[in-house]
Amino acid sequence: MASHNATSATDNQSLTPGPTYYLPVELLTFILTLRFPDTDDVHRTIHRTREDMTELYNLRLVSKSWKELIEDTPTLWTHILIDFPTTVIRDCLRWSKCHPLRIRGFYRWNDSSDTLIKHLELLQPHSRRWRTLAYSSSVGPLIDYQHIKDFLESPAPMLKSIYTYLDAFQPVRTVNLAGGQATTLKHLSLYDALLPWSSNLLHGLETFSLWIQTTIPAEEIINLFTKSPALKTLELSCQGAEGPDNPIPLTTSPLDTAAASLEEVIIHVTSPHITSHILSRVSMPSCESLELSANFTTPGDLYLLGNSLAQFMPRIAEVLKMGGRTNFLVSSEFEYEWSSPLEYEAFQFSFGINGLSVDSVIGWIRNLVAGLESQLELEAILDTFDRQTAEALAEWNDITKVRVLCEKESSTYETDEDMSLLEFLGDVRTDPVNGLSWPFPNLQDLDIYHAGCDHLAVFGMLNKRYLPDTYISVLEGEGISVRTPPQVNLRVNSTEGDATTNTVLKHHWGVKSLNLGELGG
Repeated sequence: MASHNATSATDNQSLTPGPTYYLPVELLTFILTLRFPDTDDVHRTIHRTREDMTELYNLRLVSKSWKELIEDTPTLWTHILIDFPTTVIRDCLRWSKCHPLRIRGFYRWNDSSDTLIKHLELLQPHSRRWRTLAYSSSVGPLIDYQHIKDFLESPAPMLKSIYTYLDAFQPVRTVNLAGGQATTLKHLSLYDALLPWSSNLLHGLETFSLWIQTTIPAEEIINLFTKSPALKTLELSCQGAEGPDNPIPLTTSPLDTAAASLEEVIIHVTSPHITSHILSRVSMPSCESLELSANFTTPGDLYLLGNSLAQFMPRIAEVLKMGGRTNFLVSSEFEYEWSSPLEYEAFQFSFGINGLSVDSVIGWIRNLVAGLESQLELEAILDTFDRQTAEALAEWNDITKVRVLCEKESSTYETDEDMSLLEFLGDVRTDPVNGLSWPFPNLQDLDIYHAGCDHLAVFGMLNKRYLPDTYISVLEGEGISVRTPPQVNLRVNSTEGDATTNTVLKHHWGVKSLNLGELGG
């Protein structure tokens, strides 16, 4: 019969069949699985929304044959959001048959606690089918912790990925996730939650992420690499280890633990000692991305971190040699980040440093690079502008590019002179020995596209920063040295001027090239 070979848009043969009447069952099944893929939700990017389920239910109404096909395709029903209507959750559990389930627990504020508890109780008997579990208590109705604990500790031996966010329950809770039975778990993310460090779930991981607001035992992190030799990604965010007042010294036997598969390391901590401890203990020969940040109280802490980076220095040297200019971001007062250029993909690094002066940070960078036989060249990225920080940056010859991200420049120091970046760049300095000079003496690129700078103000800055050749000859004839900066590649926003000012800037003797577009970020 035709119904065995094709699905129809209507089962009423008195009507003229539409194009879908002739769709082979196999083709319709393929289309549905493309529209509603049944894949692991490792990064929580593929899931079913309420709108998806509404669409799926509407497709069931097209015809009897469509309804039967959709209900008889288990993989269409394996993604369950805990805030789905109760009837939808029941249908998913029934029509998914014995297939693995992907469970997500993210709620809406108007969901009732009673309904949430009911849904958790519906899902618990099927825990042995769970393949991925993502649960968050940061939004939605708050319920008693015991209900959450019972749900999360349900025996789930098939789980491959777990994501838990329990910030609604403080202090940080230790939870025996999956009843400790998910021995083939590959991906584990814990927000404000902990596993027993003896848990079997810490063995055989490929990715591990931990975000908590307390300290953690550093040795357990070291042991993790032994338990999970195939670990590819480590993300750690915590206060530190043993507290900020009891720093962990560097081991006397460096690199005594191997993490041969580790490709990505992200460590954000309050106290930097745990970072130094981990990096000095664990060998990471395959690491392609290193992202660190910490609060530093003394330059000594910074140099301790520098010593622990020894295994990465050949790769950093390669970045400096092949990638060229590295980035130095000024986010706010005493908040800086040194990072590799995004376009250089062989090795990415980012070091966030909070609490020290800009002189201390750049001095540390220069000392770090000194033994690499590589030229340090920095792009200063200003997310804020203040005179004091600018004065410190302006003396470093390593800075060859300045990019401004802040739309309005202003000083964050009450005692500072109110001065814009353009005024600062045009501010001439005099010295009995060196004569006339200007801030950022090696500046070759200036990107003020996002700074909202009027083109006439830019023109005024250029006139102050680049003196005419005839005038320079006169001054030098009088014995006054003039340290003229190199011509600059200038990027501005075309909306801040008109055709006349654009032409004036383009042909200024201090401008090497002018970019009016958005190219280059």
